[in-house]
Amino acid sequence: MFTLEDLIKATAGKLISLGEEVFRGASIDTRTITENDLFFALKGSKRDGHDFLIEALQKSCGAVISKQADISFQNKTVVLVDDTLKALQNLARYLRKKFRGKVIAVVGSNGKTTTKELIAGMLSKKYKILKTEGNFNNNIGVPLCLSKIEHDTEIMVLELGTNRHGDIKELCEIVYPDYAVITNIGYEHIEGFGSIEGVRKGELEILPFVKTVFVNGDDGFLMEGLKDYKGEILTFGLGSQCDFRAEKINFYDDYVEFDFCTDILSFPVKTSLTGIYNIYNITAAAAVATFLGVSKCIVQKVSEFFNPVAMRGEIIKINGMEIFFDAYNANPSSMRVALEELARRKKTRKAVAVLGDMLELGEFAPVAHEEIGKWIHELGIEVFVGVGTFMKNALRYVKGEVFDEPALAAQFLKEQLTGSEIILIKGSRAMKMEQILDILLEQSKERGKR
Repeated sequence: MFTLEDLIKATAGKLISLGEEVFRGASIDTRTITENDLFFALKGSKRDGHDFLIEALQKSCGAVISKQADISFQNKTVVLVDDTLKALQNLARYLRKKFRGKVIAVVGSNGKTTTKELIAGMLSKKYKILKTEGNFNNNIGVPLCLSKIEHDTEIMVLELGTNRHGDIKELCEIVYPDYAVITNIGYEHIEGFGSIEGVRKGELEILPFVKTVFVNGDDGFLMEGLKDYKGEILTFGLGSQCDFRAEKINFYDDYVEFDFCTDILSFPVKTSLTGIYNIYNITAAAAVATFLGVSKCIVQKVSEFFNPVAMRGEIIKINGMEIFFDAYNANPSSMRVALEELARRKKTRKAVAVLGDMLELGEFAPVAHEEIGKWIHELGIEVFVGVGTFMKNALRYVKGEVFDEPALAAQFLKEQLTGSEIILIKGSRAMKMEQILDILLEQSKERGKR
């Protein structure tokens, strides 16, 4: 929430039409905008928000624009600025400086969104929180989130994303976090960073902005990058050296149990989230929550009833078939742990790995996809079906079928599956692996009617 006065002070904009003077938040999308929002007409590579200005003014309080429009402003508030994106970012920065609560920023190669949601879920039982929605973690999504700060907001939990050097620094110069959570360092966006060392350097751009960092203590490569950090380092993980630990982990068919431990407390945690990587996500969130005074009962309750974020580790069971759907994104690090989880869960069933290309790996892509083939073979996964050009490299080490389109892969699977398998579906978002899930679910429903 912000006022017209806030907007003018933050952007040095020119008021050209006066209407409402208090706004619930900023918006850039006329499909979801509400009457209490202020529309920012952003210019993209394919679309210009000014082309939707009439629709925006019909639905909202007004707009921020960067070029004059020969239309009626309908007694709505309209402010003219030089650059609408910079105006949105400057507004967010201004509101952050006024904010007197705490800001927690979550960064890392894998698990950011789930960890952020867990932290927000735990803290929300004690504090009034604001969080980034979904994975809106870039230089547009984060400022949009900050525009919704309310007078009684106590803590913001923000996911910060990066695919090149400077991204995290740019976001931190808007949000100025108090605490950082670093989930891990893996082979993400290698095309933009050039190397795994580049990934670490990019994620650790957050360090100069925070005095306390919660970090994966089992990630030796990450810990090495912190050797010169002068602030407080609090570690989470499975190792005995970690400040916040998951111990006595037991995996069952539909849930996992472990003890969350520190040097001064220990209590049991139960969760339906699958995979060892989610143990790290929960432990990271519990570390932050207990550090900020959240009770063990709240940590236990949120962990037990937390549902997987859409397309991130969902378990779907239908007519004897189990689908492990984790297709929001993929890089070598997340692909490895997903395959390990598939192997762990298969037991006496046939395991099927349906994998789409991992993108943004640059020259590392061919070798990375060869590794996929090695892992499938080593883990004893019986069936491999790939989608995309790079996945063909996996065939050097494992037998399988690779298709150019997800629909073709789905058709092949329809003809091969008996309905009793456990199936992992995973790939980079652009591979649209959800198409395969939709087709398999439809087939399973048809089988169930027979």
